[in-house]
Amino acid sequence: LRLLKLEKLLAMVYDMIDSEHMFIVFTMLRLVAFIVVLNHAIACLWYWTGRQAMAAGEMNWLEHTGPSPVIDGDMLWQYTTSMHWSLTQFTPASMDVSARNVLE
Repeated sequence: LRLLKLEKLLAMVYDMIDSEHMFIVFTMLRLVAFIVVLNHAIACLWYWTGRQAMAAGEMNWLEHTGPSPVIDGDMLWQYTTSMHWSLTQFTPASMDVSARNVLE
């Protein structure tokens, strides 16, 4: 239901845009927002996967990455590490964090 309301709102905004330049800018912003939301969801799943592996006593990315375990950092550090990993999956970038077990 909310997605339908959002779709109606976006259609209203598109109808109000007179400039082709602003139309392109708005479309680009919409695509960037979609990519950020998608990466947020993937980052949350990646974090959840690491927590599940940690609870099962398996080797995992939260405890076995970098000079100090990610799990020892605060929640913001854990989230930004997950988000960074998620972003690197969509780009040709590399990162220290990688899968440590079959589930990951």
